[in-house]
Amino acid sequence: MDAVMSMVGEIPDIPKAFTVLAEWLACVVYLAACTRRPPQGRQYAVLAGGLALLLAVQCAIGVVPLWLWIPGMLVALAVMYEIIRLYRPTNRATGAYWLMRAFVLAEFVAAIEWQLFVFVERSYDVPRSDWFSVLVLVMVYAVLFAAAFALELRHDDDALTVTARELVTPAIITVASFTLSNLSYVATDTPFSSPLATEAFNIRTLVCLGGVAFLYAYHVQLSESHARAELDAIRNVLNMQYAQYQQSKESIAIINHKYHDLKHQIAVLRAERDPAVREAHLDDIEQGIKEYEARFKTGNSVLDTVLTGKSLICVKDGIELTCVADGRLLDGVSVMDVCTIFGNALDNAIEYERTIEDAEQRLIHVTVSKLNGFAVIRVENWLKPEDRRAGGPSSATLPATTKRDKRYHGFGLKSIRHCAQQYGGEMAVDRRDGWFELTVLIPLKRNER
Repeated sequence: MDAVMSMVGEIPDIPKAFTVLAEWLACVVYLAACTRRPPQGRQYAVLAGGLALLLAVQCAIGVVPLWLWIPGMLVALAVMYEIIRLYRPTNRATGAYWLMRAFVLAEFVAAIEWQLFVFVERSYDVPRSDWFSVLVLVMVYAVLFAAAFALELRHDDDALTVTARELVTPAIITVASFTLSNLSYVATDTPFSSPLATEAFNIRTLVCLGGVAFLYAYHVQLSESHARAELDAIRNVLNMQYAQYQQSKESIAIINHKYHDLKHQIAVLRAERDPAVREAHLDDIEQGIKEYEARFKTGNSVLDTVLTGKSLICVKDGIELTCVADGRLLDGVSVMDVCTIFGNALDNAIEYERTIEDAEQRLIHVTVSKLNGFAVIRVENWLKPEDRRAGGPSSATLPATTKRDKRYHGFGLKSIRHCAQQYGGEMAVDRRDGWFELTVLIPLKRNER
């Protein structure tokens, strides 16, 4: 590293102990902001062990040849990553997200502290001493890390879970920030570096500041996006609960109506003396009861419940609902997602079939089958002649809602697609041979294949 330092002048590089402390404190700040509770015994051990490992790695980086500098930094990043993951277990993407934010913050704090120290020391001819450098270190680190902690407390990050897709933007910001801020220490003959020590330090500090600002702005946007998604999920649950209430209300009304009919039929049976006529009446009662029994046995209790509830509505509206389904293929799908996919699909189909005047043409068919490593869910409903135009909507273009208030409807198919995409699947809709087809593909796990 001595050759690198000579490129940027006579200003000494940041002491490795200062860099270690900045990296460690950055991890502590974000972990404290996320958990918001005092560390336990094991967490103290993680922090202490992480600090010792970081110090050993940074000391090694200071004496190795220049070509080993980047691998050494990667080892330091790995140590910071393990501190975060062991202190607060989370998924890999979330751990990497907090690692990036902690690393860029540490780079900025260490750079500005050392730049301020060197500026004061040279501008005011302050004799070089360890106590003065430690004093500046304590003051600058305390102010900046306290400010970072205060900013993080404005967001509730305890339940924040980052996906791999959401990790792309912070990764680009982190790599760009680190590369541009340290470019002058590797090559001075580029448009983004300088051979002058003062300019090199200015570039390093300002670029790191920009990285911190960009990452914080992205974090604000990410937190708001997750909050909106959580609110939408809560609203979805409430809507589903209300839909279940309406379905239960309708089911009770159907059963009460059937109970009322049975009372009259039983009264007729008691008065009937002819055994043949009585037997015919009993056959009619038995046939009527069969229409309301839970006749769907797919192998998935959640799917059976959804289909049975919807079948009661279909009976009331004169819609014929048929089903051929292997419900065991949906064992890897959550209860909420099964309800969302089939509930929304059948609600849309039932709503459309009610508009068909001829009761014999009110048809809905549900299938769940296996094809090429996918669970194939297909919900089909019969179309009116005027709605059978060719070239129906594809998976990229969802049909618009037909309900009058479009602000609060039309999300059923979007919810189904979202559920499928959570498992790496997809949804498609089409019109074919007089039927509207909604198809959902969900990849099967290896053992299910």
